[in-house]
Amino acid sequence: MQKKLVLSVLIASLLAACGGSSDNSNSNPQITPPPSNNNNAPQPPGNNQQQPNNPQHPQQPQQPEPVKSLTADYSDDSDYDWDGIYKGYDTFTLKVDGKTLVKEVRGEKKQTFDLTAVPLGFKTLTAENKYTGSNNAEYKSDVTLRSYRGFYAGALAYGKDSRANPLDSDSTPYYSPTVTLPNSGTAIYAGKVFNDRAANDADLTYTINFGQKKGSGTVAAANGRPELTLQEKTITQFASPFGKTHGVDKGGVRSANGNITGSYNLYIAGPNAEEIVGDLNYGPSGNKHETEQVFYGKRGDITP
Repeated sequence: MQKKLVLSVLIASLLAACGGSSDNSNSNPQITPPPSNNNNAPQPPGNNQQQPNNPQHPQQPQQPEPVKSLTADYSDDSDYDWDGIYKGYDTFTLKVDGKTLVKEVRGEKKQTFDLTAVPLGFKTLTAENKYTGSNNAEYKSDVTLRSYRGFYAGALAYGKDSRANPLDSDSTPYYSPTVTLPNSGTAIYAGKVFNDRAANDADLTYTINFGQKKGSGTVAAANGRPELTLQEKTITQFASPFGKTHGVDKGGVRSANGNITGSYNLYIAGPNAEEIVGDLNYGPSGNKHETEQVFYGKRGDITP
C-alpha cells in the first residue's frame, strides 16, 4: 500500500513513570477548549425554563470534549494498496503503552485512530510499530513517536534514527472536518511543524481570511534552514479520507531566495474552524529527513 499513514494525495502519556515522554507545552499553544467566537451567549430562563437552583452561581456553558476516535476511509483511493514493502503483511498497528493508536487491516481500505492512546498537546513518546501476516510473518520495532493532539485534529510522526527499514517511519495528520466555515473575519493559527526528529521542529503561523476564503503562512527558520512561506491560496472544499474537508490542496512552499520549493496541504477542523493540520514537502535540505513534515495549529479569536 502507499506509505500508509501519509495521505495518498502527496503524499501519549506513555512512559511518564520512566521518563520516556517529554512535554513541549512551554513553547506551543496550550491545548484548552478552543474559542468558539459564537454569539450564542446563555439566555435568561423564560416562562417555560427552569430557574437555576442558585441564581448567584448560574450554570456555566458546557465545555467541548476532544474527539476520541476517527476513521480514514480510502475506498475511493485508487493509489491505496498493500504491495511493495507491505507484501506478506495483513495487519498494521501503532501502539502506545499497549494501547492501539492506529490500526489498519488489508482489504478494509481504512485506518482507525483511537486518540485516547495519546494525551492532548505536543509530546515525544515511544511506540510499538507492528506488522503481522500469514505464515507467522511479523515485523515489530520500537519507534520514536512525535504527537501533537488538539481537540478536533492532530498530527503524528514516527521513526527510528537508523532508518534501516522503511517500515519504521511514517507521518499523518488526522482531523474532524469543519462542516461550515465562518463567513467573515480573519483568524491567525499558531502551532508547530515537525516530524520524528526534534531537531527539525519549527514554529508555524497561518492566517485565514474567511471572507475572502484565502490562507497563507510561514514556517520559522530552524536547524539552519531559512524561513519558508506557505504561499497564499484559495480555501476550497474537497473530498478527503476523513470526509468533505475545507482547506488548501497543494499550496506552494518557498524560501525567500527561491532555493527551497515544495507544496503543502492544509485541513480545517472543528465546528467553528478552531484548528488546522496538514503536511508539507520541500527540498532541497541540508538536514536529514527534514523535508517531509506534518503540522498542527490552533486559532485565536476571529477578528473583523
